[in-house]
Amino acid sequence: MKGNYLNEFIDDLYHNPEKEISYNGVSYMIRGYFSPDTNVYTLEVNTIEMSSRTLFSHTSSDRHECVESLTNAKIFGGKTLYEAEQDIEVLYG
Repeated sequence: MKGNYLNEFIDDLYHNPEKEISYNGVSYMIRGYFSPDTNVYTLEVNTIEMSSRTLFSHTSSDRHECVESLTNAKIFGGKTLYEAEQDIEVLYG
């Protein structure tokens, strides 16, 4: 991973992140947010392009469940975060 250590990147996912990353020429926005009304945490991954689309969204009262779900999702060209991390560049966040 360029621009961040993997451990720091994953740790940030627990704390309402807003990160822009690039993988294989595609830009992604990773956002996490807590909703005090429902007491749940949501992690989302969207592409950043003219026709932006949501590739991943997980909501739970357990932040660990959200982060684990994201790290295991095959959203980076059919790879998980761990499998793609060597080719990921953190652009912001």
